[in-house]
Amino acid sequence: AELRLVLLGRTGSEKSAAGNIILGRNETNHASTSTATSTPTSTQQSESTQGEVAGRKVTVVDTPDWFFPGLSLEKLRHDVRRCFRLSAPGPHTFLLVIPIKQPTGEERRMVEKMEEIFGERCWRNTMIIFSFKDELQKKNIEEFIQSGVQEVQRLVEKCGNRFHCLNIKESGDGSQVSELLEKIEKMVEENREKFYSSEIYLETESQIRAMESKILKEIEEKRMEGEKDMKEKIEKEVQESLRKIEGVIQEHEGNITQLNDRTSELERKMKEERDEEKKKELERELQREVERRTEMEEKVNKLKEKKERERKEMEEKHKQEMEKIREECE
Repeated sequence: AELRLVLLGRTGSEKSAAGNIILGRNETNHASTSTATSTPTSTQQSESTQGEVAGRKVTVVDTPDWFFPGLSLEKLRHDVRRCFRLSAPGPHTFLLVIPIKQPTGEERRMVEKMEEIFGERCWRNTMIIFSFKDELQKKNIEEFIQSGVQEVQRLVEKCGNRFHCLNIKESGDGSQVSELLEKIEKMVEENREKFYSSEIYLETESQIRAMESKILKEIEEKRMEGEKDMKEKIEKEVQESLRKIEGVIQEHEGNITQLNDRTSELERKMKEERDEEKKKELERELQREVERRTEMEEKVNKLKEKKERERKEMEEKHKQEMEKIREECE
């Protein structure tokens, strides 16, 4: 019988070491594929290794950290397709490797990512491997699962309560591998679809892409509607503000026109007046009116500057609000 297994997990989860143990390989002789580092790219792309285990032909595909938040969707999909080529016509089992000390919160992201990549149907073909390094950790596994951390319990339930404990320090213990393979074969036997085929993946990917397109369209429509509403709101604010300023400007300009008429009248009277005292009185009055006019003109100039300043501020506000809407829709 042939088994095609795909190892999934975060960098540092010991998934490569788990693959070596399953195939009975010595970790020290295969450091390039079994040693996890602290970087998110310890495994650059999916790689497959074949071997014979307890009379079975076994193919193990070790994947990069598909759960790494910084991995682009394009690179992820490219590597998923590579993984399916390496496990053609499709993997019997996804082995999700989780160390007992994995930080809380990782499991929830794993559930979301698994369904994002493979769809809900993937759980029929998924089993969790809880990796540990000593017997004390193994005793804590049940406690780890039942610890009240909903994400862990939910992940185990998603996998139909299928999990296996693997001591990654006991590479020579064939019994733990035999037990794992028996669990996998039992799961495969119970599945109507014996393996997760590339056709299922392509169908799922097509559905996901269609959903993504729909979501993107809805986001774009929401963005455009938001921009339209915000534009109308800001334009209304601008018009109201500028209208008020313009009203004051027009009032002042009307006063200036009256003052111009008044100064012209005073200048005419001064030319006609023969009495020196009255002439001086007219001159003083003219001076006061000129000062009033100058003061009024300065007010008008300041109001025009304020009007232009507010217009620019409103434009900047509009620009910032548009950027905010776009960011919210991304």
